[in-house]
Amino acid sequence: MGDTMDQMNYRLPKRRDGQKTFEHIIDTAKKLFSKNGYQATSINEIIEKSGIATGTFYLYFDDKFALYSYVLTKYRHSIRKAISEGIQGAQTRYEKERLGIRAFLKFAWKDPLAYRIIWESMFADKELFREYYMTFSRDYVRQLSSAVNHGEVRDDVDLETLSYVLMGISNFVGLQVLFRDTLTDQDLDQITHNVMKILQDGMFVGSSK
Repeated sequence: MGDTMDQMNYRLPKRRDGQKTFEHIIDTAKKLFSKNGYQATSINEIIEKSGIATGTFYLYFDDKFALYSYVLTKYRHSIRKAISEGIQGAQTRYEKERLGIRAFLKFAWKDPLAYRIIWESMFADKELFREYYMTFSRDYVRQLSSAVNHGEVRDDVDLETLSYVLMGISNFVGLQVLFRDTLTDQDLDQITHNVMKILQDGMFVGSSK
């Protein structure tokens, strides 16, 4: 399955003034998609709120879906970049998970529009939603497989399932962060510590079958 951005239903600007307009369209679209949802947001509304001519919109995007898929894929790349930068220098899988979760939570706090837009893709286009999480899962599995080979992660767990478990934890702990009125670095550290404590030790006392 290819990356949505490879379908070339968008055209990047070649000049600096065009780049400014392009980014303004993206920012406007993010706010409207987040507030109203994909279906209730029209191209005309995006054009009007952006303060551009109709032809300018089509200079960069074929249609509303092209714009939305571009925004969604950019989010995926931005999250990957935030996590990659966050785990830089980490030597163990444990440290990569800890720093990666913290980086994701910080990203979610700084850009709360991301959640609504990402989850809205389930209603905008199920294949787009599926591609978004499956791409993350495939990348995660590759990383986890390496950790298994190095004896850091148990080898009796299906790694695809584990990838979704870990993504699910990050997603919903991210909501815990978004529901707060304030967030400090100390809060981030404490939340991350609790997540890692659960991942390392499990949630059950004793054992049962």
